[in-house]
Amino acid sequence: MNTISGNPVSIPVSPAVLLCFLPSATTQDGLRERAFMTDLTFRLQQRLPGSVRILKVDEALHPEVVKSFHLSQLPAFVLVQQGIERWRQEGVRRFDELTSLSGMLETMYDE
Repeated sequence: MNTISGNPVSIPVSPAVLLCFLPSATTQDGLRERAFMTDLTFRLQQRLPGSVRILKVDEALHPEVVKSFHLSQLPAFVLVQQGIERWRQEGVRRFDELTSLSGMLETMYDE
């Protein structure tokens, strides 16, 4: 058996991913809600630490992913770090509903 010797490989801690689940946009209301969520995620990314990525998940394109999170209401945000769910907010309608997330992340990821 061959072994590789040398310095150990340093693997950085995985950053957190904030999944933004977007509802299907089949109506005018759905289109407005998606536009709101796009603006919301843009403003949120500006406030979050750089170590947190936002990833949008479209219900129409990835229904199996949405189902796997057992969400009861869309739009929704789910914070995942190293495969572990750390936080979720379903039925987001206003930016101020996410202020607890911003504060929590600032303590988790002190830059």
